[in-house]
Amino acid sequence: MAQPYVTGSILPDHISAAERDSQLQAFYKAWKARYVVQECGDGRYFVKVNADHRPVGGDTAPKTITVSEAHGYGMLITVMMAAHDDDSRNVFDGMVRYFHDHPAQSSPHLMAWNQVEGCVDAGGRFRGKISATDGDLDIAYALLLADRQWGSDGAINYREEARAVMQAILQYEVHPTGKHLMIGDWAGTDGDRAIEYTTRSSDFMQSHLKAFFSDSGDARWLAVRDRTYVIVGDIQQRYSPNTALMPDFVAHLDGQPKPAKPGLVGDRRDGEYSWNAARYPWRVGMDYLLYGEPRAFDALGTFNRWARSTTGDDPASFASTYHLNGVPVTAEGKNSLAFVSALGVSAMIHADNQQWLNAIWQNLRDQSLENNDYYGNTLKLLSMIVMSGAWLRPDVASGAGA
Repeated sequence: MAQPYVTGSILPDHISAAERDSQLQAFYKAWKARYVVQECGDGRYFVKVNADHRPVGGDTAPKTITVSEAHGYGMLITVMMAAHDDDSRNVFDGMVRYFHDHPAQSSPHLMAWNQVEGCVDAGGRFRGKISATDGDLDIAYALLLADRQWGSDGAINYREEARAVMQAILQYEVHPTGKHLMIGDWAGTDGDRAIEYTTRSSDFMQSHLKAFFSDSGDARWLAVRDRTYVIVGDIQQRYSPNTALMPDFVAHLDGQPKPAKPGLVGDRRDGEYSWNAARYPWRVGMDYLLYGEPRAFDALGTFNRWARSTTGDDPASFASTYHLNGVPVTAEGKNSLAFVSALGVSAMIHADNQQWLNAIWQNLRDQSLENNDYYGNTLKLLSMIVMSGAWLRPDVASGAGA
């Protein structure tokens, strides 16, 4: 098959491309059967995060059925697996309808972050009507992909929808002067300067930002992308020069960026490489794989060397939280899909990582859907899509090599 990503990047090679695709399709079908549901109204589809009857984390409300993060993932997966699923457009359109049913407090073009049983937004301290930036970014990207996949002449004008979401992100989720991605539409609205100048490393979707610029021509997207790389460089230089790890949250963006103090946004792990930051290598890695961005390559080189060294090239040894200096937080365990999955995307940037990449694919392959939760299983599927060469760009006809 043609190289789907930038020249010099790699795919797992211990199995054939046909075997990779077969394993991807099998896991996709199992994931979809478990998590994608048609509920909450006629023709509505969403990713039901509690469908596996496991605890739902992320400071969600009791009886949570989904979150905007999951909805973004579901839309990405559904459109990128369209070639293998004749029902994909029907499901995708149902996901768009569900998104419309749950607007954020700030804009009908952003999504309320947390829904609970009864198909309503969570109330009380959970503030279910506020937005979470990562879900909105993924929803916009998925809508652009849908326009590429199906065109926008049907019941839903995907291109128009995408542009509305993109504009709302710029208005409510990008800091007007700092140019950083804020953690949601609520950041800074209540006078909390600490939250206003905090960003989430798992939102560092530089390849999305590049695609949004390609579609809109709006240079603000490139300014946000540049600002994101500056933040990455500052943290790596000052706090993780030997590991290149990112904390879950980066604070003090009105001055010298610092890892967030425990409990600033989420929990005691806010300043560690933990369950949010676990997605960072996947997110930044895409900017190299799709666009050949040298800043992404540089951000991950040290990380890959450290990850391989600290595990002895055994991905099952990768801990499920690290201090930024590379010391594991052993109480969090190891070999979690959420963490191992992203290692695979990061490994793809250089041929030196071939055996490491192969081991990661096999590790993911051997971890069953039944033994993992929504978060791990979904990040596994997203990473398998990347590692299979199936991740798409909206601004070219057939991958970055076109």
